[in-house]
Amino acid sequence: MPVSIRPLEDVDLESAADVLASAFQRSGHWKSDLRLYHGVQPNGYFGAYEGGTLMGMVGSAVYSTFAYIGMMGVHQRFQRRGIGLDLMRHLLQWLDAQSLPQIQLDASEAGQPMYEKLGFVAQEKVFVLQCQAGLPALEFPLQVKPIQYSDLGMLAEVDTRIFGADRSRVFSALLQAYPNRAFFSQDSHGRVMGYLFVQAGRIGPWVMVEPGDGEVLLRAALSFDFEGMASAVVPETTPEALGLLQRYGFEVLRTNRHMARGSIKVLGQREKVYAQTSLSLG
Repeated sequence: MPVSIRPLEDVDLESAADVLASAFQRSGHWKSDLRLYHGVQPNGYFGAYEGGTLMGMVGSAVYSTFAYIGMMGVHQRFQRRGIGLDLMRHLLQWLDAQSLPQIQLDASEAGQPMYEKLGFVAQEKVFVLQCQAGLPALEFPLQVKPIQYSDLGMLAEVDTRIFGADRSRVFSALLQAYPNRAFFSQDSHGRVMGYLFVQAGRIGPWVMVEPGDGEVLLRAALSFDFEGMASAVVPETTPEALGLLQRYGFEVLRTNRHMARGSIKVLGQREKVYAQTSLSLG
């Protein structure tokens, strides 16, 4: 029976979560993450099917100046058939039709050779950290302000310069999915110094315009409860974030490689990104 690739629908997300759990051989927040990511970019997710069986999937978020690829996985029963490569080629053809100057992703060590064959160039490392020893009991700092929907325009303006693209719809989706779990700090003149979103089991996105309040925002994040062990995705370009998280009990669990295809220009200011939204959204 031939393999067909078509867009993922809402009804496919539960099967897609099973595919990812099998592909990566670990439990996680696959279902909730998929709902969030698919909601951000409903037309950017594709599945490989044999009959009615979902065998593998891949997804993307299309921003104003680049796209980010993630959630690329093939169920263990169907691996070594070239399905992952077919999915990537299909997605890249779809993205190339949109004339984006750059496409980014974070590759595992096993996946990096395939991405290099597809034209991606390796850049800095990206660390996945996890707190396995239990989180300290912390109170929410008074100097930190909760993010309201009315703040998103202001934050998006600041964030676009740092992230390299407008991701206001990601912020809006995070506020809707995780209400009252996002906050920011300002200086005495009202300028934004940093902001952080706390997901069910992950810290991020976390951006510091200036580094001074980094620990304050982290302590605010750690005052919340997490589902399972808290994690964070930290670029190698922000050693301050890595050091802060390690001081609070986080350890490096995995190391990925940030990669880009297309323009070699570095977009945004990665040194100010203390934690990504995830490996799939940047």
